[in-house]
Amino acid sequence: MGVLMNNKMEKTMDYKDDITFVLPVRNQPVHLKKCLDSLLKQTIKGEIIVIDDASTDITPFIIESYENDIDKIITNKERKGSAYCRNMANQLVETSIIAVCDCDYYYPNRGLNILEFFKQYPDVDVFYSALHIKPHSYLDNELYRMQAFEWDFKSKCPISHPTVAYRKKVAENVKYPEKSLETDLYEFFLLEAHKKGYKFGWDDTVQTTKYEGVSHRNQDESRKLKKEMYKPFGIEYE
Repeated sequence: MGVLMNNKMEKTMDYKDDITFVLPVRNQPVHLKKCLDSLLKQTIKGEIIVIDDASTDITPFIIESYENDIDKIITNKERKGSAYCRNMANQLVETSIIAVCDCDYYYPNRGLNILEFFKQYPDVDVFYSALHIKPHSYLDNELYRMQAFEWDFKSKCPISHPTVAYRKKVAENVKYPEKSLETDLYEFFLLEAHKKGYKFGWDDTVQTTKYEGVSHRNQDESRKLKKEMYKPFGIEYE
């Protein structure tokens, strides 16, 4: 069951630091600084956990330059995959809300909007929203809007992972499947959360800009794995 937030609320409520931004990263120097700057410019003060998954480029140096601003920095000596990184970081979270992050740009009110949503809808456990997508082929000022809508859990996941946030209790009972180094398979984290009875809510305001570049993932392998993993849920994946 989905919940659509009325986003005309005043953004004046005073919150404690009750949200943690979890950011796994591997070899992503292009947008990492923009992402970290956007997290530090949030209108609320949330914790930030960055997990470097054995990067082999300048990514560790960028992270090191923010060591005074990031609450926890974890460095894997060997590549473990983003699912492993998220599961490990989620165990370290001390706040009641966890916000998913990738190396995208987050608007200043994202953290506040998430906290207000969970406060307004205390029965909701998992939150997601709309986002802007900046395709690799678009001009600098062009953005594509991906709207949010209710998922029926009978079809392929329409949710963009960088817009997701959830209560800590969800992460205590649901894990990202550690079956791939290339993708965190977040769709199945969400499907498992729904299967266990956690309630989803959504907001169609844009809070994130996702930067699309050239993917280095093995798309065929990822597609084959997801197709098999969707089967137990009775969902066709093309």
